[in-house]
This record gives sequence, C-alpha cells and structure tokens, in this order.
Amino acid sequence: MRACLLQPRAERTGEADDALKVSLCRGVAAIDEHEWDALVSDQNFYNSHAWLAGLDYALGACEVLAVWSAAGLLAACPLWAGERDDELFELGAFFSDVRGPWTRGFVWGGGRRSTHNQVPCVSGRRRAQALRRLLPAMAGIARERGDAGVVLPYLPLAVARELAEICGASVLLHSAEANIEVPPGGLAGLMAGRNSHDRFEVRAEIAAFARCGNRVEWGAIDPSEQARVAELIACNRARYGSTQGAAWMQRMLEAQRRAGVLPIAVVARRDQRIVALCLLYRFGRALHARYYGCDYRLDDRDFRYFVLTCYEPIDYAARAGLGELRLSTSALHAKAKRGARIEPLAAAVLLTDRSLDPIAVRRHNRRFAERHRRELGAHLSPAWRAFL
Repeated sequence: MRACLLQPRAERTGEADDALKVSLCRGVAAIDEHEWDALVSDQNFYNSHAWLAGLDYALGACEVLAVWSAAGLLAACPLWAGERDDELFELGAFFSDVRGPWTRGFVWGGGRRSTHNQVPCVSGRRRAQALRRLLPAMAGIARERGDAGVVLPYLPLAVARELAEICGASVLLHSAEANIEVPPGGLAGLMAGRNSHDRFEVRAEIAAFARCGNRVEWGAIDPSEQARVAELIACNRARYGSTQGAAWMQRMLEAQRRAGVLPIAVVARRDQRIVALCLLYRFGRALHARYYGCDYRLDDRDFRYFVLTCYEPIDYAARAGLGELRLSTSALHAKAKRGARIEPLAAAVLLTDRSLDPIAVRRHNRRFAERHRRELGAHLSPAWRAFL
C-alpha cells in the first residue's frame, strides 16, 4: 500500500492546537473504520467507511486524503477521476453557461458515483482548520498531475458554501435531491398533511398495486436470488443510459457483502417470482434508497415504483424509529407529489490557476434555482431562497 506524507506549516488557532499533517494513502482500509465513521453524518452514508470499502473491493482501491492531529483523524476525502461518459458526472453539461476548463481532467472528491457528498470532518473549532488543510492539498495534487482543479459534486448547499467561505471554492448548483421527514405515523401521518386529492391518489395507487397480484416482502437478499436482483436492477439502469449490466451489478453486491454492507430489500412478488424491488441502506437514523429494479415485460400500471421506493419504506422507517427517508436525485416531480421536500445540491470547484467568473456563477445559480421554482414550487426546501 502506497502512502506519502505532506507536511504543511501548522496553523495555530488556539493555545492547545497541534501541528497538523496531511496524508495520501491507497484505499479506505488504511484508516480505522471507527475513526472515519465518527466524522460521518447520518445523511452522508455514501462516504461511510463500509460503503467506500465496498467500492474499493469492486472497482479497485481509490486514493484517500486525510488530515490528522496528534489526537487522531480530523478530516478525510476519497479522490477519484470522475466518469466523463456518464451524464451524472459531466461537468460540461452541468455548467455549460459558465466558462471553465470543463473538458480537462479534475480531481474529484467524495465517494465514487455518489449523488450525495459531504466531507467527513470533525465539528467544532478544529473544523475550519482541517478543511483549510484538506482542499488546498487536493488542489496541490491536481496541479502536480496537470489537472484543471478540484471538484466536490453533489454537496448539500450549506456544505458547499462552507467550503467557499473557508477555502475560496466556487459554489455551482447542479442537481437536487428528494427527502422525506418520517412522521411517527408513517405513510398515514405523512398523508394527513396533504390535500384530499393527493390522499385519494396514494390510496388508488396502493390498491392498483394489490389488484395486479403483487405481494410485498421485506428482508435480506437470498443468495439464490441475487442474480435475479442484479438482472432487474441492471434492466432499470439501462432504461436511463447505463451500459453496466447484470454482471457489474452482481460484482457491486458481492463487494458490499464482503465489506459488511447488507442492504434491506423490499420486493414485489407474483407467483413466487420477484417482479420489482428496492434496495435500501440504514445508517444512523436515516434510510437511503439506492437501487430500484423492475421486470418491464410486465407492463401493468401498478405503481410498483412508488410502492417500493416511497410508501413501504416510509412505514418501515416509522416502525424502526428512523427520522428520514432519503430518495436521491431521480424522479423529483413524482417524489415531491408524494410528500418529499426537494433540496439543492451543489459542486464546490477550486481551480489550480484561476477563479471562475463570479458574475457567471451567480447567473448560473439564479437560473438553476428559478427553473426549479417554476417546476417544483412549494416543494422546495428553504435553502433555495439564497438564490431566489
């Protein structure tokens, strides 16, 4: 395992502050799991130690940049190269109205292929000091490799703005995510706050699901059915442009199992055969919906997507005493209609040789926010007000 140490000048922010060091190592396994996860919030599951270990097993170990004090780990961030052939990670498509070196290479920060990122970092008075070590070290790596800069995508807006204030990064909105605060009464409690039309539609969708002969089951994935699960997930991903097939999905699931990440599966069966499923992951008090799979040869209008990704998980989360169901970045309109709030996601961008035009950045962010206000209106979280 390669490891090199960078030793920047220590900056003292208090009489008891220690000199900090920055290390670059290969693979998240080089850092203690408990130290790492102590810095990870419930919302940041895709930067948890076990999830990142699963990615390392499946895709090869990535580099990890970390900031240390004498007391232990203060901040850490996986580094990767992005995926130019995937529109979820295409900077030129995100920021076509902001002039920048988007066709060049960047050092990407955060979990690979993650659509929710936060930098695992200590809270309190050492936080700003740790982040001031971390991002400039990332920019230094980009400079040494001839890359244009550093990008941390899919950050909650507050996190991106913190990096802007502390490290001088530019904040550019580029996506949004749907999340549901789980009421004690589950789906019934959520619908109690909706209008009568919405409540009627939800009941009608659940009834249509049952009429088509679907039966819901919760549990772990049976090894004998893992191939079927991978096939259905790959089928769904292919509908949205993915070229990674069932074998790739099987490899991801096997790597997760090896890392100790066991999804919670909610499946719809007909005649003992799985026709659709959703894989969710519990972390702290949050439940994260990650993969949906479906047999599209059954062209019934049975609303299995919403039953398995929204309605059933809301009730499951309520029974388990969880506070939040996190529904990622797809189908925002449909999820908002079913009770989700829509929260902005931004990239923090730090170029190696210049800054982005602040006027163009402000114009881009305003246009992005205004488009979401037109389309999603009352479903937007308060964070959008910063641009409206």
